[in-house]
Amino acid sequence: MAFCPNCGIQVSGSQRFCAKCGAAQPYGYGDNTPRGRYDYGQRNDINDNKVFAIISYLGFLSLVSYFAAPKSSSCARFHAIQGLNLFIMECIVSAASGIFSGIFFWAWPIKVIISASAGLICLGFVALSIIGIVKAANGTMEELPVVGQIKIIKN
Repeated sequence: MAFCPNCGIQVSGSQRFCAKCGAAQPYGYGDNTPRGRYDYGQRNDINDNKVFAIISYLGFLSLVSYFAAPKSSSCARFHAIQGLNLFIMECIVSAASGIFSGIFFWAWPIKVIISASAGLICLGFVALSIIGIVKAANGTMEELPVVGQIKIIKN
């Protein structure tokens, strides 16, 4: 059973355009299963809580999203938990970099290597945050690459 992503009306799998609103259907011709991971009921949840989902990837604001988002919203909870996991990993990398830099204060080449590698890892976290924001803005609930499998905070 397929639904139009624009208006939510049920469409046939062979329809290329919605009969009600005329929107092109994003799924394959003859395939009646939508590619998105939601049905029309979830679409309202996604639209209503998109702000919580997006701010989940903005550092410490993931805490705001985690505690303020409605518990009934699967989309907001998914992105809040994923954003909070990413934020915790960022904190761990920053703390480890500071500790190791302090331990090797006498060996400046090692300190430079540690700082540079931590900087590169943090750039990776920025890229993952951007990916998460894009996925939240598009309304999809997909895990982030690489770190999506790591669950520090669970449901």
